[in-house]
Amino acid sequence: MPRIPDLEVAIRAVVAEELAAALAPHKALLGKVSKFLVKAGGRGPGRPPKAVAAKAKAKKPARRARRGSKAKAAAHAAAKFKAGQKVFYKQGRGTFEAKVVRVDAAKGLITVQRNKDGKRVARPAAKLKAA
Repeated sequence: MPRIPDLEVAIRAVVAEELAAALAPHKALLGKVSKFLVKAGGRGPGRPPKAVAAKAKAKKPARRARRGSKAKAAAHAAAKFKAGQKVFYKQGRGTFEAKVVRVDAAKGLITVQRNKDGKRVARPAAKLKAA
């Protein structure tokens, strides 16, 4: 079936006129909805487009962990204790009297044995106090 361009253009014009007439009472509301949808897609006032924001985010250097200094401090604190030494250690709300069994300077942990019941516990050197 051959297409008739003039008839197609005429039909489109008639449909557009009818549609405009049907939507005329709702034109103000449609304008508000349109503004909202266009604004929601944007980044807001003073904010760069997504491409610029992504580029700036990619340039930020990664933060390095500062675990080295904490590990050194823990090892230094652990070096103050020796096996067989009597100490007090804190755990929870209590303070217990114990004897040092083993010192792990690399991790900064001291294994102690409670005098009261013989239980062995690994505690950080910061939680121990020499008796």
